[in-house]
Amino acid sequence: MTLTEAITQYLSAVASNIPSQAHQELHRFGRSLGADREVTHLAPPEIAAYAEDVVRAGGDTAARLTALKDFLVYLKKRNLNEHSLAPHVKIPRSTVKAPTGQQRPSVETITMTATGFEALQVELQELKGQRGEIAEAIRAAAADKDLRENAPYHAARERQGAAEGRIREIEDMLRRAVVADANGNNGPARSRTVRVGMKVILRDLTGNSDVTYTLVDSNEADPSKGKISTNSPVGKAVMGRSQGDEVVVVAPRGERRYRIAKVEA
Repeated sequence: MTLTEAITQYLSAVASNIPSQAHQELHRFGRSLGADREVTHLAPPEIAAYAEDVVRAGGDTAARLTALKDFLVYLKKRNLNEHSLAPHVKIPRSTVKAPTGQQRPSVETITMTATGFEALQVELQELKGQRGEIAEAIRAAAADKDLRENAPYHAARERQGAAEGRIREIEDMLRRAVVADANGNNGPARSRTVRVGMKVILRDLTGNSDVTYTLVDSNEADPSKGKISTNSPVGKAVMGRSQGDEVVVVAPRGERRYRIAKVEA
């Protein structure tokens, strides 16, 4: 039985006893894990990971996870899955409605460049586009029936797990992303300060040579392309400084002094 079939069967049995929000959550769950997935293949790690994504997304977390938990109990009672999946859905106490006037904790944001943000969006769509291909590979390999020593099946499942893990990671980063507005820092050269997304030309005061870097979040860092993290020694030294400032970079090989020769958006 596929996940879609199991959800339809469950909702038909309990339609009058659950709110429409539960219907929406279960269909969302089905789309996320794969509508054509066999329910016998659902595993505890992916259930736990999905529940964690729900918590990170915020909103009415308790209602969403309760709907999912009840459905997973149903699967176990009908012997549609050998695992007890419901216990892997953790409903944190923090999801209980806070007293009036008490604010929810803020979500930690990630500042990234527009290029980095777009690259993540492209990667996410490519990964989601692979779902059908991976699901077909799993179905083809599963036709062998003996899954214990079925290398193609296990390889396909491993690929699926890696893809879904990366999808969840990217979706989380995109939810928390704040795109740096490099153009918002225009003005007189002396007042232009260094921040995420800016290109910085540094004059080495010892060797009298120039180096150029683009400041990015650690998720985008690629030193081979001149993109360095704001948490790197150079990044920490220049962030918030202005064109013309002299900075000291503390690195494992010792201190080096630079002048910020130019800051570009």
